[in-house]
Amino acid sequence: MSGIEQFDAVEHFWCPQLGQTIKFAYCRKVQGGLPCTKVLTCFSPHFDVAAFLEENYTPQEREQFLAPPQGRVERVLDTLEKVRRDKESEGK
Repeated sequence: MSGIEQFDAVEHFWCPQLGQTIKFAYCRKVQGGLPCTKVLTCFSPHFDVAAFLEENYTPQEREQFLAPPQGRVERVLDTLEKVRRDKESEGK
């Protein structure tokens, strides 16, 4: 098998987010078709993940999924802002 699916069967012993054994097939598309932010950390011992990502994803996509996730406070503030905007649009 070649292309983007070539490493799908590779298994990592423990996913820090799900708490179980996980296959690369899941991790490479978990964020709306883009890889998990921890894909480099988890799968680097198994194959050259950095080369795979460079070959299969644009620089913009890599920047998007490799960016550090938002902290808890940022997520709460974003949610509050979304609720505020939704309420404003309902009132119109």
